[in-house]
Amino acid sequence: MSFPRLEQHYRRLLAFYPEREVTLTLGELADKLCCSKRHMRGLLLRMQQAGWLNWQPSAGRGHQSELVLYYSEAQLLLRKAEQLLDEGDIRSAVGLLGDQQQLVAGLLRQKLGYQVREDYQSLRIPYYRTMPNLAPGTPLRRSEIHLVKQIFSGLTRVNEQTGLAEADLAHFWSHRDFRDWTFHLRPAVRFHDGRELTSEDVVVSLQRIATQPLFSHLSRINTRGRLTVEITLSQPDPRLPLLLTDSAALILPADFASRPGFAASPVGTGPYLVEENNRLHLRMRAFDHYFGLRGLLDEIEVIVWPLTLKQAAGLPQGGAEAQYRNRAQPSAWLSSSLSDIEYISGQALSLTGPPGEDCGEMFPEKGGYFLLCDSRSPHWQQSTARRWIREILNPYTLIQRFVPAIRPFWIPAASLMPDWLHRMSEGEAVRPDSLPAGEPGRVLRLAFHRQHPEFEMLAREMQHLLQAQDIVLELIEQDYEEWAGGEESADLWLGTVNFPVPETWNAGAWLFSLPLLRHSVSGGDAERFTQWQHAWRDESLQGKQLTQQVIHDGWLQPLFHHWMRLKSPGQAQGIRLNNLGWFDFTRAWMAPATGPGNEEQ
Repeated sequence: MSFPRLEQHYRRLLAFYPEREVTLTLGELADKLCCSKRHMRGLLLRMQQAGWLNWQPSAGRGHQSELVLYYSEAQLLLRKAEQLLDEGDIRSAVGLLGDQQQLVAGLLRQKLGYQVREDYQSLRIPYYRTMPNLAPGTPLRRSEIHLVKQIFSGLTRVNEQTGLAEADLAHFWSHRDFRDWTFHLRPAVRFHDGRELTSEDVVVSLQRIATQPLFSHLSRINTRGRLTVEITLSQPDPRLPLLLTDSAALILPADFASRPGFAASPVGTGPYLVEENNRLHLRMRAFDHYFGLRGLLDEIEVIVWPLTLKQAAGLPQGGAEAQYRNRAQPSAWLSSSLSDIEYISGQALSLTGPPGEDCGEMFPEKGGYFLLCDSRSPHWQQSTARRWIREILNPYTLIQRFVPAIRPFWIPAASLMPDWLHRMSEGEAVRPDSLPAGEPGRVLRLAFHRQHPEFEMLAREMQHLLQAQDIVLELIEQDYEEWAGGEESADLWLGTVNFPVPETWNAGAWLFSLPLLRHSVSGGDAERFTQWQHAWRDESLQGKQLTQQVIHDGWLQPLFHHWMRLKSPGQAQGIRLNNLGWFDFTRAWMAPATGPGNEEQ
């Protein structure tokens, strides 16, 4: 008899005996379920083995026995959902419980964190949104950038301690005048589907990004045998090995474009492979045939559940902080307090104390929130107008409008990095003529991307400040890919960025790579943009100097840095918070509990 059929018989018993404790004979039970005594005895034995009931038969024919039904129908449903979660089948568990979201949240509380079973180490992390695009070379947010570097490998990678490029898929490279480069690939490297990597995969991967401004000097990319790639540049670039560590330059299978659903379920050569990726979770497993050191964590699962904070974490109603959280996060994080590993940035908004409290690791983010004046807008053609909007929407004025409970987690920014100090040029701040004072109904348009827990809150505060100037701020919410492309007709753009190691170099790479920024960082002057790019490549212009120039001109206006924070249990080893707010899965592991059969959760 199948397990679902057994459940049906149990539910019939619940319908007949809702009090769940009863004294009766085996014959009476058999009559109720319309079966023989022998079959009834077998059913009771199987239900008892499943842990659903207790049947204590009395000695002698016809004597009454005790029946205790342990689970109500709702409890039985919850138990089954729990078993499905244990098996990793979140979709079925959620479908089983239907609209009972609080029950799902309660189960997830129990299942988040880490588990060690017979040396198999798994980690479940809560997250507030789906990640349907994990394809290198496309617009990626910071979490996706971290994950693709766990799934894919590049010719080179960054040494996090030195900030220099080191060998990855390429075990050796050489150059002539920094213009002609040769990269030699490791032999016997395999993709997650078992196919061996060849030079053709590298050529196809790099040719697809050669049209992007950051890689536009890759003029020729050729194979020389199965394991050698030759790259010819239109301009010498002494830091090409570092450039090839960028997430866009990760290596894909040559036939990636013909693989359906590749963006959501990609195939790489990295230490972790994607087993499942849907609206409820992303599950990754250590790749046993990885050419490097196999990941210590066997499985990582990112759980996505867009409940309200009250449902997900049991937060109390009312209070300024709770009101802020619910306003800022319509699709909120599962609170990190649900997990043994508290793995968040300030954006998670589940910080419960001031920055000084004991929290494992904590530092201001390398990057932050910014406001971009669009050079195509008629309002910002004069520097006086850019100074004016900077004064109206400056971070010190904005932070005073935040509820006091969250102010400690926001740092007004003076540049893109917390230890840089860059200012806009001195001069007069004048309201633009296109927005005359005293005439209500004047409109500015602000664009930001969806699924970010704090953009709407920031935008609303900006609306209030501009309303005092008789200006209506119209909000444009876009998908991230649209926002990054910058094609919308908008006057202002709200965004955030985080820079991996080496931060200064990556700040420059970001200013040249994001399509949105190319419209405006040079004030729309394409020739100036190209000159900057050439100077950056030959190392006569550093990322810090470039940032200073862009901020000096007033096109890019820094707003805030967040505090980055990671808390982990005492058993956690090798977990270090990186600049993207994550940690390297290959180095993290959990010391199992002492004693046979013990489990940490």
